[in-house]
Parts: sequence; C-alpha cells; structure tokens
Amino acid sequence: MLILDRSRRRVQTQPRPPQRCPRCQGQTGQKWGRVQERPLTDVRIKSVTTRRYRCSQCGKTVPARPPGVGRTGRSRPFTALLGVLYALGLSHRKRETALALLGYSVDHVPSWRAWQRLGRLVRRRQPAGHARIVGVDETWLKAPGQARPVEMVVARDGRRLGLELTGPGFDYRRWFQERADPLGAEVVVTDDSSDYAGPIEDAGLRRQQCMAPRKRALGRWKKRLSPDCRENYADLLDRARQLLHDLPEGGSAPFHQWARDPALPRELRRLAAHFQERWRQRTRHQKEPEIPDSANGLEGKFGRIKPRYRLTRGLKSDAGAVLSAGLK
Repeated sequence: MLILDRSRRRVQTQPRPPQRCPRCQGQTGQKWGRVQERPLTDVRIKSVTTRRYRCSQCGKTVPARPPGVGRTGRSRPFTALLGVLYALGLSHRKRETALALLGYSVDHVPSWRAWQRLGRLVRRRQPAGHARIVGVDETWLKAPGQARPVEMVVARDGRRLGLELTGPGFDYRRWFQERADPLGAEVVVTDDSSDYAGPIEDAGLRRQQCMAPRKRALGRWKKRLSPDCRENYADLLDRARQLLHDLPEGGSAPFHQWARDPALPRELRRLAAHFQERWRQRTRHQKEPEIPDSANGLEGKFGRIKPRYRLTRGLKSDAGAVLSAGLK
C-alpha cells in the first residue's frame, strides 16, 4: 500500500508545454485547440488535462501531457506498479485479476507491453558509483526459444552494476571494458568459465576465480583422460587435487614441472599447463585479502528467477529475460 500512496505525489494534472518541436527543434509556444480532459489509469488521479501546442516555424502540432503521464493512458508510477506486482510473483493475468478487485481495469496484453518497456529501460541503465572489485556471474534462461546466458555485474556491497543477455558471438571484451572504465574496476571475481579469461585480460582487469568449483574443474579434466592415463598416474592426479585444495605458496611449481616433462602423456601435460597458467587467478585473494575468494554471493541475485521462469512458462523476449534477471 505504500507504493500506491507514493504514486499520488509523482503525477501532476496540468500539462507542461513542450520546449522544442520534435520535427525542426523550433519553439512550440503557440497554444492550439481546446483544453481536454483525458481519463487516466492511476491509483489516485482519475483524469488529467491535455492540450496541443503549435510550432511557430514548421506548423507541426505537439501534444502536451502532464509530467508522469505517457501515451498509453496510464501514469508511469502505475506502470511501475505492474512491474512490482510481477516481481512479487503474479503472472500477467493474475495481475489483471488483482487490480480488478481494487477497481482498476488493466488488460493483460497492455500489462505485457509495459513489462517490455521496463525491460528496455533496465538494459539501457548505466552503472553508477565506483567499485574497485566487482563480481560477474551468469544464469541460463530460455528466451526466446533457445537457452541463452544472462550476465550480471555486482559490487561487493550488493549494488547491481550491469546486466546483459549474451550468447554465441557476444563481444565480452567490449562489455567488460565499457563497465570497467566508468566504475574504476580493477579486479573481477568470476567462476571458472573459459569465456571470461581472454576478455578480462584484454580489458586490463585482473581476475580472481571462484574457489568453489576448483574440485569440479579437476574432475572435468580427469574425465577427458584415457582410462590408462588415469590408472597409471593416479598418484600424480591425487597430488594435483591436494594442491588445488590447499593452494600453498609456490604450488604452481609442480604443475609447471609436469607441463614440461616429456615423459608424461600429452593429455596430462595439457592438464598441468591449464592449472599452471591459472594459478595466479586462483590465489590472488591470498595476497590481497580485500578480494573475495568466491562468487557465490551472486547466486542470491538470481534467487527469484527460476520460480518466475516456471510461472510464465518461459520468457518470450530478450527484454523480458533481462528484466526478470534484474529484479531483486
């Protein structure tokens, strides 16, 4: 009910004359036609005053509406209320029913269109503030018709700094660079996704890999090894697992030695080279305690996505996917 009360303060009933003509950018100070009363869908105000103004240079007439009132006949706070109700778990038709009980007639189709406009606003929103250390994580949503990742950038204090729907061919380097410069970011905490490695370095950032999936990373590499290799070099693999678990100082030296040992199978040397190259990314937090060693805190940012995803039986557009991921 607090949201319904605050919307009354943001909507005015008198039109504001346009400053410039949208066609020629000239002055539009000449009143044109009669003042009209238009019905408004809002929680408090039932109607507003509108009129038209004529450009003195090109003759185009421009409609003037009160601030906070769009072309759809609904106030902008009421449109934002539709998004809030969806964030609380109501589908488009359930929102239609809930608002009808309160005396507001809103069809589910305009409600869906309002949701799309909110999604476009979220995608255009630029990050604000300064954050030296940021976390990046992703979740997968089916929108539209195929599974695609949604990337989110979050500061240590929980502020959401970026949101983007990605996929094959996405320019991660440019995406990281566009967020690093205005934020002053220096360190990025991510999972062990290979999509981030090159773009983060190319953008001039340092990377700290999340510690949680380090055991899974070795397990995935072990599955690629031949059965004979896993059996004959079981002791070496156990040593590698212990090093990745403890992360001792100088722990990259054994991986460096194994990667250049011609007596070892090629597939095992590739495994050692992989973890030797990424050792610094896994241990950066040891030398800089302010850097977190995990990106698990970002998981909570996606907490409501899956129930809402099932509620809507999938997402039908890119804007809906981004807005669903971005709702807190």
